Amino acid sequence: MNFTPLGGGKEIGANCYIIRTNGLNIMLDCGRHPVKSGYESLPALEKLEEVDYIIISHSHYDHLSSLPYVLGKFPDATVFTSKENRILALRILSNSVEVMKKKNEKDAEPILYTHRDVKKAKKRIIPLHYMKPLELSKDVLLTLYPAGHVMGASSALIESNGKRIFYTGDISLSPQLTVPEATLPDEVDIVISEGTYGLKETLSVNREIETHRLSRKLRKTLGSGGRVMLPVFALGRGQEALYMILKLMEAEKIPRVPIYINGMVHVLTDLLLKEHDDMNSENRAWFKDSIKRHVTVIPKKLSSIIEDKSPMILILSSGMLIEDTLSYIFARQMLLEAKSAIYFMGYQSPESPGFAVLEAFKSTRQLELNEEKIDVRCDVDIFNFSGHANYSELLEIPRRLQPKKLIYVHGDKEALENLKEELQYEFEIDIPDNLEEIAL
Repeated sequence: MNFTPLGGGKEIGANCYIIRTNGLNIMLDCGRHPVKSGYESLPALEKLEEVDYIIISHSHYDHLSSLPYVLGKFPDATVFTSKENRILALRILSNSVEVMKKKNEKDAEPILYTHRDVKKAKKRIIPLHYMKPLELSKDVLLTLYPAGHVMGASSALIESNGKRIFYTGDISLSPQLTVPEATLPDEVDIVISEGTYGLKETLSVNREIETHRLSRKLRKTLGSGGRVMLPVFALGRGQEALYMILKLMEAEKIPRVPIYINGMVHVLTDLLLKEHDDMNSENRAWFKDSIKRHVTVIPKKLSSIIEDKSPMILILSSGMLIEDTLSYIFARQMLLEAKSAIYFMGYQSPESPGFAVLEAFKSTRQLELNEEKIDVRCDVDIFNFSGHANYSELLEIPRRLQPKKLIYVHGDKEALENLKEELQYEFEIDIPDNLEEIAL
């Protein structure tokens, strides 16, 4: 038995991992790198000869978005994911095709798969219920566990050769506004854990403190006549941010101003309201009614809203201001507005435009975006409303599961090494590079 990252080793990139056991090649996730494009965004698939099963933990870009491409190379592979996530995955993959088509027209970037490929993938994706074991072969068992993080997210327990291997995927032990906390199995032999927030700076941050801090900043910016953009990941942070803003307005903790969302945030929020089993009927009814009364989906013709400088809240993807997304388009204008603000809702990759905006605000207040120099005049801040395990939870997971071996992936090198240093006397720990093989 062995484990090899094809992406996500000492990075938050094209997360994709292979477990080889009992003659099976089991792929855990197959995403694309969020700040790379074309073939460079894919996992390192070149040396992979066969894939029997693919387990998709959830539908974020960096865990899902190479699936049709991978199935084109390995058409006999069977895909497993949660029931809720299957619905999300197909909608998000269709959107990925449209994004690639636009980039192809603009910059001749390759179209890695088509709508026809997504339809083919649909036939290969089998939905599973949580906590119900499935026999992959005579000696290999798969069980999905709720991972928190976002709607439909799963962790995966693989039992083989007398060993219990637990892949966390992106996980959170804390309940969110729209998603409950993760469920962990009993003790396991090996944990493959994400390490996104592996630095101690996340130790003292909690949702209540961040909500209070954000509401205070929103009151100040909106009260002085500015507008605010919250860049979000369309799945997860989009629904959490919208729910939170509507609750703050209802409680009169922030001014009542127009709220705008983009198309994908709207589509995925609608799917959450229709398909998510873990939201109670009272909250669902309130959320649906509040959206109907207070929220507007941005039309295709953006000029009227871009030019409208009156107080408003814009909840737009992408969360890292990736080029040509709606949040990027609005940011280029709002950065110049001294009364306005851009408040990030979670992690920013060091290679992303969002990270560059944050760094520019903290230093020179000058920014270069796509070879254009921009003065940063608006307020900029970052808030930890992530659906990922925080530092304390990343330590709690192995301490609860008591594995013989702990493997950290999906995190910047510094964060993963910090976790290893903290736990080095408690567990045998590996932090593999991409394509590095670890014996299980």
